[in-house]
Amino acid sequence: MRPASRRGCAGDVTRIILPACTNRAARDATIPRVPPASNPPAGTPEEQPSAGRLSDPGAALASAPDVVVASEGRPPRGVDPLADLVLAGIDDGRELDDTHGTVVIEDGVIPRRVRRPVDLVRLSIALVGIAAFVAVPYFLTATSTGIEQDLSTVSSKLPGFLVLGLNIVGALGLLALPVAVTIDLLVRRRGRQLVDALGALVVGTALAVLIAALVALYGSERLLVALTGADQPTERFVLNPLIVGIVAFITVARLVGRGRWGLFAIVTVVAISVVPVTSGTAVVVIGLSLLLGWAIGLAARYALGTPTTRPSGLQVADALERSGLALTLLRADRHTARGRQYTAYTRSAEPLRLVVFDRDLEGAGIGAAVWRNLRLRTDPGSPSGFSMRAQLEHAALMSYAATKAGAPVPALRLASEAGPDSTVLAYQLIKGRTWADLDEGSVSDTDLDAAMSAVKLLHDDRIAHRALSPEQLIRAEDGTTWLAGVQHGTIAMGDLAERIDLAEILATGALMTDPERSVAAGARVFGPDRIARALPALQTVALSAETRRRLRKDKKLLGRVREELVKLRPSAAETPPIELRRITPRTLLTVVAGTIAGFVLLGQLSGVDLIGTIRNANPWWLLLALVLSFLTFVGASLSLSGFVPEKLSHVRTFAAQLAAAFATLVSPPTVGAVAINVRYLQRSGLHPALAAASVGVSQVFAFFLHVSMLFVVGIIAGTNTSIDFTPPTWALYVVGAVVVILGLLLLFGPVRKILVERVRPIFNEVGPRLVTLTQQPWKIVEGIGGILLLNAAFAFCMIACVEAFDTGPMNYAAVALVYLAGSTLGQAAPTPGGLGAVEAAYVAGLTLAGVDSGVAVSATLLFRILTFWLPTLPGYWSFNWLQRVGSL
Repeated sequence: MRPASRRGCAGDVTRIILPACTNRAARDATIPRVPPASNPPAGTPEEQPSAGRLSDPGAALASAPDVVVASEGRPPRGVDPLADLVLAGIDDGRELDDTHGTVVIEDGVIPRRVRRPVDLVRLSIALVGIAAFVAVPYFLTATSTGIEQDLSTVSSKLPGFLVLGLNIVGALGLLALPVAVTIDLLVRRRGRQLVDALGALVVGTALAVLIAALVALYGSERLLVALTGADQPTERFVLNPLIVGIVAFITVARLVGRGRWGLFAIVTVVAISVVPVTSGTAVVVIGLSLLLGWAIGLAARYALGTPTTRPSGLQVADALERSGLALTLLRADRHTARGRQYTAYTRSAEPLRLVVFDRDLEGAGIGAAVWRNLRLRTDPGSPSGFSMRAQLEHAALMSYAATKAGAPVPALRLASEAGPDSTVLAYQLIKGRTWADLDEGSVSDTDLDAAMSAVKLLHDDRIAHRALSPEQLIRAEDGTTWLAGVQHGTIAMGDLAERIDLAEILATGALMTDPERSVAAGARVFGPDRIARALPALQTVALSAETRRRLRKDKKLLGRVREELVKLRPSAAETPPIELRRITPRTLLTVVAGTIAGFVLLGQLSGVDLIGTIRNANPWWLLLALVLSFLTFVGASLSLSGFVPEKLSHVRTFAAQLAAAFATLVSPPTVGAVAINVRYLQRSGLHPALAAASVGVSQVFAFFLHVSMLFVVGIIAGTNTSIDFTPPTWALYVVGAVVVILGLLLLFGPVRKILVERVRPIFNEVGPRLVTLTQQPWKIVEGIGGILLLNAAFAFCMIACVEAFDTGPMNYAAVALVYLAGSTLGQAAPTPGGLGAVEAAYVAGLTLAGVDSGVAVSATLLFRILTFWLPTLPGYWSFNWLQRVGSL
């Protein structure tokens, strides 16, 4: 044994370090065997002891590098086997007094070096800054040149003595700073950090020289001029290697924020950055060098790790003792993304769970949190991961609020600072097992009722839990049920947070038992009306990560929970699901494709005079095209109402089609129209299933009639004219390969199964609805007539747009074929309204049909104005009006 330093803490306390036994025989000779605890303590899911914890206390002690003992006394015998073993190993059979000391056991929970998440966030910011410093001068050359000239003029007017002083400071700083920092780090025994900092300096300097050389050799002249601002850009480097290297060195050595060292570093960097500007170096070069040096330093710091500043377990115990909570045992359990967790016992043998927030883990999970907030429409929950203090205060607030509400949550005994870089929360430790650790089928109705009641107590005080997974529910040794992880919750909860909580507790209950028992328990505790509020939020995306992971094993479970809720309250079936997603993969695809299509369209129309095009059009043909555009909405209204046996308002049905035209601005054509029509039918009194079936019947008929018209018009166009179109050979090979691949895929059972699963529900909905419609044959005639009118009006509108420019004789059937083929392509395009794809198809088709290329572009532009852009104005008004009157 070797003594450690003495410290005063309510009296002199001598701390003794007991080295871990490396020899098994020696360990067995000094440490008696004690059976492991039969029921280890449990905590919240992220505060649970790690699954890899050794069950043999002797082995756990032997594996620990150091066991720190406060030899003022000993913990009560039998409180914890590890504590008894430690004392047995040091008291050597001697009787100790009845006062109590502190046993601290840590087994690698505090790593020597850590990768700080905030460094990764800062690295991302640095890279974005580098991209901006390159893009802005490149695309805004005139603006950046003007700013560059203004800064050069200002720097040239600096007093000579100031410039001389900056030169001297910069030169001395470049020489003295690395030497002084080297001495400082060696004195502080930070040799590894010194090596990392010097390595970053060398790598940064070399990388700057390499990048500058490559840009000078292979960069475009415009890029070089934009970055260097010189008439002869090859004469200047786009980076300053000295600045890059010294900034990388300062970043890895962590000088900023260290008082005088930070001031020394900042003055040096400012001096070596300002002096080159006075001699003609571009500000962009200096900015890029600073950002690149910072990025290299951050990358090295994150990749290699930095020395931890976290206090040890002994310091945590001292902090708690100074706050009036003296411990006899402090044992490290595990390390998490938020900090560390310990199991502790007070001098009165009360078990505690300690959660330590470490400053060097600030920023952990910030990327996932930002993405979730961008993607989902959820209430704000946990505070920013950048602030340790904010996390501490939020966790304490939630614990106090839940305790005041009377909910069964572990009580917060103490919140204290454990040092300048850590804070600690001491919670009551609940001995038991989480629902996730229980045997299958062991959750009873009593457990379900207790869990529901605990959530109800929170909700009655407007507190949302926000993480009601099986890992967050504890069955204590006495059979009671406790909620854990309340630090993820929020006070003053909104309607959405309440619905999501109800949905998740129902899902968790169904996972542990079955949907029937879970919904029944919810109805007993919350009442049928209140528990039915969960129905719109029963979506996988709304639930916590742990619950989503479990639901992957039974993807139909949420559907069965919905069915049980509908049985409980049939009227709830009409409540539409809450749209929780702001961004979906389809939305991202639409935005990207729409952007590309916009550039394509701008390229197509860049040489077109919009006002001149309309002014030069024949007014009578233009008026006819406008009337035909109006008739397309009449046809769309008939095509919908004709497949709905129930009576609909003709005015509102027509307005719904205008609203669908407005919706195509932000969604692909078919998607927007279908969504608007289904919603309109639901608001008109149809059951959601019947509304979807009616729209499905309309879409099926529209598809087959469109294909039939395409076939018939194609034959007519072919008999009237000969269109000379010879596709390239490679295109034929590609089409043939695609057909062969699709055919081969259909030979695989899983592919056929997916196809059947996607197609069968459509026919299952369409079939019964079609049978109902056969009882009203005039309705079918109305629907089919509407579809034919819709397509005919569009086709003749395109013909009128072409005739408006006096092109002479033309094949009307060929022009109609161009519309039918182009609209088919537009329906498949993922862009809003088929933007870009439709225009390209119409222009190419009309040109192949014999229309002059200039007229083809003008006719296409006029057609899209009349049928796509112009209807969005009344469509916007219709959309808002239908919402006001409750029809949408």
